[in-house]
Formats: sequence, structure tokens, C-alpha cells
Amino acid sequence: MSKPGFKRKLIIYGPIAVSLGILAALVYPNLDSLLATVRAAKPFYLFCALLFSFSSYLFIGMSLWEVLKILGHRLPFWEASGVAFVSTTVNYFVSSGGVSGFATRAHLLSKRHIPYGISVTSSVVISVFIYLVLSVIIVEGMLLQMLKSSSYGISWFQGVAGVVFVLTFAFALTLLFFHHKLRSVWARKLYHLINRLLFMFSRREIPEETFLQFESQLSKGIHTVQSRKHELPLVLAYVCLDWVSDILILHFAFMAVGVHMHTSTLIIGFALGQIMTVIPILPGGLGAMEAAMTAAYAGMGVPVGQALTASLIFRLLYYIVPAFGSIFVFWGLRMSETGYANPAHPRHNHNHGGQGDREIRA
Repeated sequence: MSKPGFKRKLIIYGPIAVSLGILAALVYPNLDSLLATVRAAKPFYLFCALLFSFSSYLFIGMSLWEVLKILGHRLPFWEASGVAFVSTTVNYFVSSGGVSGFATRAHLLSKRHIPYGISVTSSVVISVFIYLVLSVIIVEGMLLQMLKSSSYGISWFQGVAGVVFVLTFAFALTLLFFHHKLRSVWARKLYHLINRLLFMFSRREIPEETFLQFESQLSKGIHTVQSRKHELPLVLAYVCLDWVSDILILHFAFMAVGVHMHTSTLIIGFALGQIMTVIPILPGGLGAMEAAMTAAYAGMGVPVGQALTASLIFRLLYYIVPAFGSIFVFWGLRMSETGYANPAHPRHNHNHGGQGDREIRA
């Protein structure tokens, strides 16, 4: 096996192996109670959880569709949603700090004549909103935990660390996004870093002129967002509804295993679990999220078997089932690319309306 090939497989499969090891250590000691809980699970509530999983991905798609529209690039709604769906599921299974999902999204959008600079702009806008709303959820979980208990255990300190990390990341994205000089410096640093990584794996590099074109597209996209910022609250609303859907998936997962809990208890455990999903080396926080949720709910009086089962149901319905569905969505997106490859096809000229379009095409 060649050295680059080994490194590539290690980067992809190593974190998955670590996550599966954590899951095995979590599930094996509780296997009997887990199986008993699964056998008693109520199908109706499982179906409700699956519906909210669908609505979560729907709102992710709507947020991308709306941001692209603000940037002057109108795609058919099903295509924008499909791109968001596939890129999100890829990101959950290939741990790369979000790079894998972005690369997939940029590739699929480029096939629809969306420049890479616009892909980056849309991803940053959505990511800032996602992390800001997540920080609100975590802060709420911490406050609720403080009201329920006067002690400051490890979960409280995990919450503080999670809030600091999430807010720092969101602030850094915002600063890089709007500060032209800082953005230019870091864009060039990332360009050289990506080129080194590309050369390590494929012996190829991104040409300088391609980078300059990308930087120009990014600046124009940012200028368009700033000039149309009054349209961003709708994007924020979609992101909030996405997070609400996620919480409801977990709510119905607990209902399915016969646990009826107070909303505050639900949010505390959900917030602690989501802190684990931001660990960049684990795909979607696999293993770490389940362990955190199980420990949090068990500490609040939920039997371990039911807490573990509910967290695994959440993983199954929000991560794994959609991942299999995204295979068919990806196939549909690839089939639709033929329309964009034909210059005479109506889809080829898909930008419409407003000053933002003229700026991007300038």
C-alpha cells in the first residue's frame, strides 16, 4: 500500500474505528436492558421521531436555498435541498472538522454553475447561525441544570467549555467573514495549507489564478450579503426550526421507550450531547454524544437502558437512516447535472433578479 493511500484511509477510517470502540464500550455492559427496551419500543413515537428527522433536513435545505437566493443564485428548491442533505450526511460520516461536507457542497453547487466563492459565503453564513443558536441551547441547558441542582459537576464545566468553544468559533467565522484584510491573510494561509495537503495526497496543486478568482467571488458574495442583510432573519428562522426539530426527534425517541420527561430535562441532556458533536476528530461525535446523553439523563433519574436506547434511536433516525437516503438523493442530483451541462438548456441561466446578481456576475 502506498504511503499517501495509507494516510488517506487512516484519516477516513481511524476516527470511525475510535467511535465504534466507544459505542461498543457503552453498549456491551448494558446490552440486556438495551434489548429489553428496544423490544418494548412504541412504533408510533418512532414514526414521529422519523418525521421530525425529515423536517430537520428540510429546514437545512431551506436555509441553503434562501442564502443562495440572497446571493443572487436561484436553484430549484429540490436541488438546493438535495445538495444540503447530501453534504450534511457526508459531514456526519467523514470527520474532517466540517471540510468534507463543505467540499461535497461546493462540488455539487459548482456543477450547477455556483462559484466556489459563493459556496463558501453561503456555508459561512449558515454555519454562523447554526453555532449561534447551538450556543443559546447550551447556555439554556446550563442555566436549567443550575436551577435543578446547586452542585457544579463535570457536566457543568463541559457546558462552559462547550459554550466558549462554540461562541469562539462563531465569532471567528464572523470576524473572518466581514474583516477584509484579516480574511485575505487567512484565505492565503488556507490556500497554501490546502495545496500542501493536496500535493501530499494527489501530487496536485490549486493554481494561483484560481485562488485569486475565488477570492474575488468571495468578496462579491460578502458584499451582497451585507447589502441584503435584512433578508437574513428568514435564514435564522429556518436554522432555529432545524434545531427545534432535532430536539423533538430526541423527545419522541424517549416517548418511544416509555420515558416522559420535563422539557427542561430534555434540553439539558440534548445540550450536553450536542457539545460532543463539535469534536472534530469523531464523525458527528459518534460514541461521545451517546455517552454524554446517557450519563446526563441517567444522572437525572432516567434508567440507563432507556437513556442509552433513546440516544441510539436519535443517532439512527437523524444520522444513519438519512445517510442511506442521501445515496438516492445524490444519484438524483447527478442525473440533473446533464441539464446544466447543456448551454442551451433553460437551467443554464439560473440567476435572477436584483443588484446582487449583477455584482456576482461582474
